[in-house]
Amino acid sequence: MKKVLAVLAFVLIAAASQAQWLTNGTSIYYSTGNVGIGTSAPGTPLHVVNATAANIRLESAYAGSALQNLGAIQMRSPGFNQGFAMAFRRNAAGYQDMLQTCNLSLSGNVNAEFMYFRFDTQKWEMRAGVADVEFLNTGKISLNNGGAVGIGMGVTAIPAGAKLAIAGKVVCKEIEVTLTGLPDFVFSSDYKLRSLYDVENFININKHLPEVPSAKEVVENGLNLGDMNATLLQKVEELTLYMIQLQKENDALKARVSNLEK
Repeated sequence: MKKVLAVLAFVLIAAASQAQWLTNGTSIYYSTGNVGIGTSAPGTPLHVVNATAANIRLESAYAGSALQNLGAIQMRSPGFNQGFAMAFRRNAAGYQDMLQTCNLSLSGNVNAEFMYFRFDTQKWEMRAGVADVEFLNTGKISLNNGGAVGIGMGVTAIPAGAKLAIAGKVVCKEIEVTLTGLPDFVFSSDYKLRSLYDVENFININKHLPEVPSAKEVVENGLNLGDMNATLLQKVEELTLYMIQLQKENDALKARVSNLEK
Protein backbone atom coordinates (compact mmCIF):
# COMPACT_ATOMS: atom_id res chain seq x y z
CA MET A 1 0.00 0.00 0.00
CA LYS A 2 2.86 2.35 0.85
CA LYS A 3 4.43 1.66 -2.52
CA VAL A 4 1.15 2.47 -4.29
CA LEU A 5 0.79 5.73 -2.34
CA ALA A 6 4.41 6.64 -3.11
CA VAL A 7 3.93 6.02 -6.83
CA LEU A 8 0.67 8.01 -6.79
CA ALA A 9 2.37 10.91 -4.99
CA PHE A 10 5.22 10.84 -7.51
CA VAL A 11 2.75 10.92 -10.42
CA LEU A 12 0.86 13.85 -8.85
CA ILE A 13 4.08 15.77 -8.24
CA ALA A 14 5.27 15.08 -11.78
CA ALA A 15 1.93 16.20 -13.20
CA ALA A 16 2.01 19.34 -11.09
CA SER A 17 5.57 20.07 -12.17
CA GLN A 18 4.54 19.63 -15.78
CA ALA A 19 1.63 22.05 -15.29
CA GLN A 20 3.48 24.93 -13.64
CA TRP A 21 6.95 26.15 -12.68
CA LEU A 22 7.60 29.05 -10.34
CA THR A 23 10.76 31.14 -10.89
CA ASN A 24 11.61 34.12 -8.67
CA GLY A 25 7.94 34.57 -7.84
CA THR A 26 6.90 34.74 -11.51
CA SER A 27 4.68 31.96 -12.82
CA ILE A 28 5.90 29.97 -15.79
CA TYR A 29 3.40 27.44 -17.10
CA TYR A 30 3.68 24.43 -19.37
CA SER A 31 0.65 23.03 -21.15
CA THR A 32 0.54 20.51 -24.00
CA GLY A 33 3.79 21.61 -25.53
CA ASN A 34 3.25 25.34 -24.98
CA VAL A 35 5.09 27.50 -22.47
CA GLY A 36 3.30 30.41 -20.87
CA ILE A 37 4.89 33.29 -18.96
CA GLY A 38 2.32 35.28 -17.03
CA THR A 39 -0.51 33.17 -18.41
CA SER A 40 -1.72 29.75 -17.35
CA ALA A 41 -3.25 29.03 -20.74
CA PRO A 42 -0.50 29.44 -23.34
CA GLY A 43 -1.91 29.24 -26.85
CA THR A 44 1.39 29.17 -28.74
CA PRO A 45 4.78 27.49 -28.20
CA LEU A 46 5.79 30.68 -26.32
CA HIS A 47 3.05 32.93 -24.88
CA VAL A 48 4.11 35.97 -22.82
CA VAL A 49 1.63 38.21 -20.96
CA ASN A 50 2.54 41.29 -18.94
CA ALA A 51 0.00 44.09 -18.73
CA THR A 52 2.28 46.64 -17.08
CA ALA A 53 5.56 46.43 -19.01
CA ALA A 54 7.20 45.17 -22.19
CA ASN A 55 6.46 41.52 -22.86
CA ILE A 56 9.89 40.60 -24.22
CA ARG A 57 13.18 42.29 -23.51
CA LEU A 58 16.15 41.97 -25.85
CA GLU A 59 19.37 43.40 -24.50
CA SER A 60 22.85 43.72 -25.96
CA ALA A 61 26.18 45.08 -24.77
CA TYR A 62 25.83 48.33 -26.75
CA ALA A 63 29.05 50.34 -26.54
CA GLY A 64 28.05 53.41 -28.55
CA SER A 65 29.46 52.44 -31.95
CA ALA A 66 27.46 53.28 -35.04
CA LEU A 67 24.89 50.80 -36.37
CA GLN A 68 25.00 48.68 -33.22
CA ASN A 69 22.07 46.32 -32.80
CA LEU A 70 20.21 46.56 -29.49
CA GLY A 71 18.41 43.32 -30.14
CA ALA A 72 16.96 41.21 -32.92
CA ILE A 73 14.34 38.56 -33.56
CA GLN A 74 15.01 36.01 -36.28
CA MET A 75 12.86 33.32 -37.89
CA ARG A 76 14.80 30.90 -40.06
CA SER A 77 14.19 27.89 -42.19
CA PRO A 78 17.49 25.96 -42.46
CA GLY A 79 16.00 23.68 -45.11
CA PHE A 80 15.54 26.65 -47.46
CA ASN A 81 18.58 28.56 -46.18
CA GLN A 82 16.54 31.72 -45.72
CA GLY A 83 14.49 33.53 -43.14
CA PHE A 84 13.23 36.81 -41.73
CA ALA A 85 14.74 39.12 -39.13
CA MET A 86 13.55 42.18 -37.26
CA ALA A 87 16.17 44.22 -35.43
CA PHE A 88 16.31 47.37 -33.37
CA ARG A 89 19.45 49.48 -33.34
CA ARG A 90 20.94 52.73 -32.09
CA ASN A 91 23.86 54.54 -33.66
CA ALA A 92 26.49 56.82 -32.21
CA ALA A 93 24.36 59.92 -32.80
CA GLY A 94 21.59 58.48 -30.66
CA TYR A 95 19.15 57.78 -33.49
CA GLN A 96 17.01 54.69 -33.07
CA ASP A 97 15.98 52.62 -36.08
CA MET A 98 13.81 49.59 -36.65
CA LEU A 99 14.64 47.44 -39.66
CA GLN A 100 13.30 44.31 -41.29
CA THR A 101 15.25 41.95 -43.51
CA CYS A 102 13.99 39.25 -45.86
CA ASN A 103 15.78 36.23 -47.27
CA LEU A 104 18.38 36.37 -44.51
CA SER A 105 20.86 33.63 -45.35
CA LEU A 106 22.25 31.47 -42.57
CA SER A 107 25.64 33.14 -43.00
CA GLY A 108 24.11 36.41 -41.81
CA ASN A 109 24.00 38.30 -45.12
CA VAL A 110 20.94 40.11 -46.44
CA ASN A 111 20.15 38.91 -49.94
CA ALA A 112 17.03 40.99 -50.65
CA GLU A 113 15.55 44.35 -49.74
CA PHE A 114 14.78 45.68 -46.31
CA MET A 115 12.88 48.61 -44.85
CA TYR A 116 13.30 50.58 -41.67
CA PHE A 117 12.38 53.83 -39.97
CA ARG A 118 15.10 56.44 -39.38
CA PHE A 119 14.51 58.78 -36.49
CA ASP A 120 17.10 61.27 -37.75
CA THR A 121 15.30 61.83 -41.07
CA GLN A 122 11.82 60.83 -39.81
CA LYS A 123 11.35 58.59 -42.84
CA TRP A 124 10.54 54.99 -43.65
CA GLU A 125 13.13 53.77 -46.11
CA MET A 126 13.26 50.71 -48.36
CA ARG A 127 16.69 49.84 -49.67
CA ALA A 128 18.46 47.26 -51.79
CA GLY A 129 20.01 44.38 -49.87
CA VAL A 130 23.55 44.71 -48.63
CA ALA A 131 25.83 42.55 -46.57
CA ASP A 132 25.26 42.04 -42.86
CA VAL A 133 24.51 45.34 -41.01
CA GLU A 134 26.00 47.70 -43.60
CA PHE A 135 22.90 49.84 -44.16
CA LEU A 136 24.69 52.81 -45.75
CA ASN A 137 23.65 52.54 -49.40
CA THR A 138 21.28 55.06 -50.93
CA GLY A 139 17.58 54.71 -50.14
CA LYS A 140 15.32 53.43 -52.89
CA ILE A 141 11.92 54.32 -51.43
CA SER A 142 11.35 56.68 -48.52
CA LEU A 143 8.25 57.94 -46.71
CA ASN A 144 8.72 60.90 -44.38
CA ASN A 145 6.58 61.93 -41.43
CA GLY A 146 4.85 64.57 -43.56
CA GLY A 147 3.22 61.98 -45.81
CA ALA A 148 5.61 62.56 -48.73
CA VAL A 149 7.06 59.71 -50.80
CA GLY A 150 10.48 59.70 -52.44
CA ILE A 151 11.49 57.14 -55.08
CA GLY A 152 15.11 56.80 -56.10
CA MET A 153 16.02 59.95 -54.16
CA GLY A 154 18.78 58.31 -52.10
CA VAL A 155 19.97 60.69 -49.41
CA THR A 156 18.48 63.70 -51.27
CA ALA A 157 15.68 65.31 -49.30
CA ILE A 158 12.17 65.38 -50.76
CA PRO A 159 11.58 68.98 -51.94
CA ALA A 160 9.46 71.09 -49.62
CA GLY A 161 5.80 71.04 -50.60
CA ALA A 162 6.12 67.91 -52.74
CA LYS A 163 4.08 64.82 -51.92
CA LEU A 164 5.84 62.62 -54.49
CA ALA A 165 9.44 63.01 -55.66
CA ILE A 166 10.94 60.64 -58.24
CA ALA A 167 14.58 60.76 -59.32
CA GLY A 168 14.22 58.94 -62.60
CA LYS A 169 11.99 58.17 -65.56
CA VAL A 170 8.23 57.83 -65.09
CA VAL A 171 6.27 55.57 -67.46
CA CYS A 172 2.48 55.70 -67.40
CA LYS A 173 -0.54 55.59 -69.70
CA GLU A 174 -2.38 58.60 -68.34
CA ILE A 175 -1.75 61.70 -66.22
CA GLU A 176 -4.53 63.93 -64.96
CA VAL A 177 -3.60 67.46 -63.87
CA THR A 178 -6.15 69.52 -61.96
CA LEU A 179 -6.23 73.18 -63.04
CA THR A 180 -8.22 76.18 -61.88
CA GLY A 181 -9.02 77.10 -65.49
CA LEU A 182 -7.76 77.54 -69.05
CA PRO A 183 -6.74 80.78 -70.86
CA ASP A 184 -9.98 81.24 -72.79
CA PHE A 185 -9.76 84.92 -71.80
CA VAL A 186 -7.75 85.29 -75.01
CA PHE A 187 -11.04 85.16 -76.93
CA SER A 188 -12.63 87.90 -74.81
CA SER A 189 -13.54 91.05 -76.72
CA ASP A 190 -11.48 93.21 -74.37
CA TYR A 191 -8.30 91.07 -74.63
CA LYS A 192 -5.41 93.16 -75.98
CA LEU A 193 -3.55 90.94 -78.41
CA ARG A 194 0.06 91.98 -78.92
CA SER A 195 0.99 93.03 -82.40
CA LEU A 196 3.44 90.74 -84.16
CA TYR A 197 5.95 93.58 -84.12
CA ASP A 198 5.68 93.75 -80.31
CA VAL A 199 6.19 89.97 -80.14
CA GLU A 200 9.25 90.24 -82.37
CA ASN A 201 10.71 93.01 -80.20
CA PHE A 202 10.11 90.97 -77.01
CA ILE A 203 11.81 87.91 -78.54
CA ASN A 204 14.84 89.96 -79.66
CA ILE A 205 15.32 91.31 -76.13
CA ASN A 206 14.40 88.28 -73.96
CA LYS A 207 15.06 85.32 -76.28
CA HIS A 208 11.79 83.61 -75.40
CA LEU A 209 8.06 84.11 -75.94
CA PRO A 210 6.00 86.38 -73.67
CA GLU A 211 4.48 84.58 -70.63
CA VAL A 212 6.70 81.55 -71.36
CA PRO A 213 9.51 80.85 -68.85
CA SER A 214 13.06 81.09 -70.11
CA ALA A 215 15.38 78.08 -70.33
CA LYS A 216 17.32 79.37 -67.33
CA GLU A 217 14.16 79.64 -65.22
CA VAL A 218 13.17 76.06 -66.12
CA VAL A 219 16.62 74.72 -65.19
CA GLU A 220 16.61 76.56 -61.86
CA ASN A 221 12.97 76.14 -60.83
CA GLY A 222 11.68 73.16 -62.79
CA LEU A 223 8.54 73.11 -64.90
CA ASN A 224 4.93 72.93 -63.73
CA LEU A 225 3.21 70.77 -66.34
CA GLY A 226 -0.26 72.14 -65.64
CA ASP A 227 0.80 75.78 -65.86
CA MET A 228 2.98 75.14 -68.90
CA ASN A 229 0.18 73.37 -70.77
CA ALA A 230 -2.13 76.29 -70.03
CA THR A 231 0.51 78.76 -71.27
CA LEU A 232 1.09 76.77 -74.45
CA LEU A 233 -2.68 76.68 -75.05
CA GLN A 234 -2.72 80.47 -74.65
CA LYS A 235 -0.02 80.78 -77.32
CA VAL A 236 -2.00 78.48 -79.66
CA GLU A 237 -5.13 80.59 -79.13
CA GLU A 238 -3.16 83.77 -79.83
CA LEU A 239 -1.72 82.22 -82.99
CA THR A 240 -5.27 81.41 -84.08
CA LEU A 241 -6.26 85.05 -83.65
CA TYR A 242 -3.19 86.15 -85.64
CA MET A 243 -4.13 83.74 -88.42
CA ILE A 244 -7.69 85.08 -88.47
CA GLN A 245 -6.36 88.62 -88.73
CA LEU A 246 -3.99 87.64 -91.56
CA GLN A 247 -6.79 85.80 -93.34
CA LYS A 248 -8.97 88.92 -93.22
CA GLU A 249 -6.12 91.10 -94.49
CA ASN A 250 -5.39 88.56 -97.23
CA ASP A 251 -9.03 88.48 -98.29
CA ALA A 252 -9.12 92.31 -98.35
CA LEU A 253 -6.00 92.43 -100.53
CA LYS A 254 -7.47 89.85 -102.89
CA ALA A 255 -10.61 91.92 -103.20
CA ARG A 256 -8.61 95.09 -103.98
CA VAL A 257 -6.53 93.26 -106.60
CA SER A 258 -9.69 91.83 -108.12
CA ASN A 259 -11.22 95.32 -108.36
CA LEU A 260 -8.07 96.74 -109.92
CA GLU A 261 -8.02 94.00 -112.55
CA LYS A 262 -11.54 94.74 -113.66
